[in-house]
Amino acid sequence: MRLRSHYLVLALSIVVPLAVFGGIALHVLQDTQHSSAIGRIEQSAILTARAVDADIYRAQSVLKVLGRSHALAQGDLQRFYEEAREASAAPGGWIILYDTGGQQLLNTRRQYGVELPKRPDPEQIGTMLASGRGQVTGIKWGEVLKNHFVMVEEPIRTPSGQRYVIGQAFSPAFFAHSFTGRALPPGWRVAILDSAGIIIARSENADKFVGRSVRPDTLAVINKTRSGVFTHLSGDNREVVDAFTRSERSNWSIVIGAPVDEINAAVWRGVPFMSAGLVIALVAALALAMLAGRHLVRFVARASQAAALLGQGGEVRELPRSGIHELERLNIAIREASDRLQAEMRSRSDAESERNALLVSEKTARARAEEQNAAKDEFLAMLGHELRNPLSAVASAVSILDNARQVDDAMAQRARDVLRRQTDHLRKLVDDLLEVNRALMGKLELQKAPVDLAEVVQRCVDTLKASGRTAAFTVRVDSVPATVNADPTRLLQIIDNLLDNAIKYSPGGGEIALTVRQVGDAAEFSVRDSGLGIAPELLPHVFDIFVQGKQSLQRAHGGLGIGLSLVRRLVELHGGFVRIDSEGSGKGSTATVTLPRLAGPAPAAPAAASAAASRLRRVLLVEDNPDAREMMSMLLQLRSCDVVSAASGPEAIASALAAQPELAFIDIGLPGMDGYALARALKADARTAAIELIALTGYGSEKDRTQAVDAGFARHFTKPIRLEDLDQALA
Repeated sequence: MRLRSHYLVLALSIVVPLAVFGGIALHVLQDTQHSSAIGRIEQSAILTARAVDADIYRAQSVLKVLGRSHALAQGDLQRFYEEAREASAAPGGWIILYDTGGQQLLNTRRQYGVELPKRPDPEQIGTMLASGRGQVTGIKWGEVLKNHFVMVEEPIRTPSGQRYVIGQAFSPAFFAHSFTGRALPPGWRVAILDSAGIIIARSENADKFVGRSVRPDTLAVINKTRSGVFTHLSGDNREVVDAFTRSERSNWSIVIGAPVDEINAAVWRGVPFMSAGLVIALVAALALAMLAGRHLVRFVARASQAAALLGQGGEVRELPRSGIHELERLNIAIREASDRLQAEMRSRSDAESERNALLVSEKTARARAEEQNAAKDEFLAMLGHELRNPLSAVASAVSILDNARQVDDAMAQRARDVLRRQTDHLRKLVDDLLEVNRALMGKLELQKAPVDLAEVVQRCVDTLKASGRTAAFTVRVDSVPATVNADPTRLLQIIDNLLDNAIKYSPGGGEIALTVRQVGDAAEFSVRDSGLGIAPELLPHVFDIFVQGKQSLQRAHGGLGIGLSLVRRLVELHGGFVRIDSEGSGKGSTATVTLPRLAGPAPAAPAAASAAASRLRRVLLVEDNPDAREMMSMLLQLRSCDVVSAASGPEAIASALAAQPELAFIDIGLPGMDGYALARALKADARTAAIELIALTGYGSEKDRTQAVDAGFARHFTKPIRLEDLDQALA
């Protein structure tokens, strides 16, 4: 086939289909636009019917509410008259109350007490009272009003057995608002007809047509079905498309009509644009065919250039396909040669890239390992410092107490205070390390219950005050009750960490303000201090683990930098969030915790366990560490306990059989027979099964607690045991 023939076939294959399908598309567009216009009329009728139904439903609701009036039930018609005037469901509407005989008892359009006429159709009253169903009337003529109106009526029965019919009357103009507020084209007409075909409202010439019946042929079409579309000639001899639908509540018909010539004019307005577009497309197609022919002539030149590029080792990315067999074979040969050449070059390039990537990965891994090693060394140094400080103070206090003859009572008391504070500090360091690790690994389990956040905050403040930690500060608490669903222990941990930071980083004599308030459905707790503040560059990282502000070698503020990390994780587990705000160094900081709030007050907290009874208690202590066993024995003896101690499981079983103790404090990590096995053995023997077992161990995870309960332990405490926990266990 010659090139000239290709030009002709190409031009015809573009122009002919385009012309045919363009004509079809134009015809389809006309039909679519016409159907869309009819659909818009139908949708307008449906929306108007819904508006009418909404007005009627509102009136029925008002009537039913009035039917339950205490004034009506008590027979106080004058007070009921005032209520009815206030409750009218529409501007310009009025309320009428009928007795069972159809006599008007009151009419809010007339003064109360004036003589009122009897209803002309009293049989309707009987029908409504018998059926228990209300009605929406058609349009009526009021002789007294000299105007048309419609009624929405409901039968009612008072608790005392009195029966009435109450109605809401409307002027026809009221229902005109259902279509006057809609953006309808000027030539469209809207009418509302009652079930008899009488016009209730009309968008044009309402004064002339309201109260008149529509033509019989129109009424016949409307009565055949609940909705539809029909075409007819209007009174001014114009062809009109009418869409109608029926109101669900009133059985009225809503009719919207649009002149056919206006609909067609809207459809034909788009035809010139479509025709112009089709002509432009045909011209463009011809031009495209000419250009395609010209490009075809240039094909050989491009193929020659591609061959030259291939010979230079370049890539032939794209070659236009050709319908000429010989030229297309040339294209295929060039593309295959290019693909083989590029595959070889990519293989070499991939090998080089892989080698370079391995080098980069090795450098990155080495750098990361060095960073992690430096972070590990820094953390170990920090941990060593934080542990040596309290250990140094403990060692000094012990040395002071060893010289009892040279130490007065005040100095001894100060040494004991130091021992108490520093052991508490050591316990907090260990607890924080374990807690933050469990929190980050997702192993924390919460025991939630409704608690008052304000009460927990006050309890924490009272504890700090009792310990003397807040003596150098002005602590101000401003709180309101706020019930949250939280684990009380974890909540205390959150508050204690934030208060500890506020005290740690505030100068003596500063103010610490605590606030608890309700914000919508949330409870918000904030701690504001006037201390060192947070530098802007550190603020985004305060919740990162092991992050602290720069400190001197003395580390005056101490800590491991994990408190806020633990706080954030605990708050998130409660479904809340925490943020830290500071205007900069030296300007203080504010920590704010937001938690979901429960409705209603928190249940009263259970009363604290009473102190251990003064009577002598028989206690078995099982501990393999001699020093820990001796100190714990002394502590129990100070609390009126007769203590029997053992260093292993078999020894403990023998002691339990001999002494028959009431309580047994058992270490878990015993040599040979561990604490779990010992507990199971004691519970399995009827002679020792009644002993209450208490686990005293260094293992404090939730899994450890569960395992202890499964083994038979009644309680689980981590070392060192707090005195209040010990007293609770003994009680």
